[in-house]
Amino acid sequence: MPSIASTALLPTRSEISAGTDLTDGIRSIDGWSLENQPIETPDMGSTFVPKIDGDDSAADSSLGFYEDNTLDDIETDLAKGTAGFICIFSKGDVPAGKGLDVFPVKVASNSKAYSTDNEAAQINVQFVITDRPSFNQTVPAAGTDEVQTVTVTGSPTGGTYTLTFSGQTTSGIVYNATSSQVQTALEALSNIAPGDVTCAGGPHPGTPITVTFGGAYDGVDVPQMTATGSFTGGTSPAVTVSTTTPGG
Repeated sequence: MPSIASTALLPTRSEISAGTDLTDGIRSIDGWSLENQPIETPDMGSTFVPKIDGDDSAADSSLGFYEDNTLDDIETDLAKGTAGFICIFSKGDVPAGKGLDVFPVKVASNSKAYSTDNEAAQINVQFVITDRPSFNQTVPAAGTDEVQTVTVTGSPTGGTYTLTFSGQTTSGIVYNATSSQVQTALEALSNIAPGDVTCAGGPHPGTPITVTFGGAYDGVDVPQMTATGSFTGGTSPAVTVSTTTPGG
């Protein structure tokens, strides 16, 4: 996860959604615990040497991954020097459940493990834990998915419009588009993958189309889309976007 606003290291659902789920690629895990260095307090009147608890320190911690033959997420997202947070859901990502451990980290090394044996290629990532971790926190509930509404007014009889989301603009969408056509246009953007949006309602121009964000934007307060129309016919036709349900 790139950031956590809470000083208690309790992430929100939107902060979790903004992170990368590494679960499926992990082949090994080591460390991720606190160690204490007890201090001896000998008593000259006894042959027993008692101890008191000393300083806490983090165990050497690492994650091992299988290398992907097409993507380079591990190499880029966990490049040497990257700072962020590792969240371990020991009881699963179950809202209101316990077992969420959060570690502030910095990547110390990211290296490939070469071998001539018949085994999958591997990447080893070593971390330094930069501050006291937080253990057994409550998993936050799922956030609200954002819903935006696209409305065409003025009863156009021809033309197209485009939608822009976070700097990426769709190809032309016909004035009488169905919800599935709008969804296809949005999923063609580089920052929206299949499953990231679900469109309903329509068709235009008589009925608005809603766009519900999920997938990578599940429970996230996303930027509002902007729309640009190039219509013919009708009476002062236009297209607008409004946020019906804010995410987060």
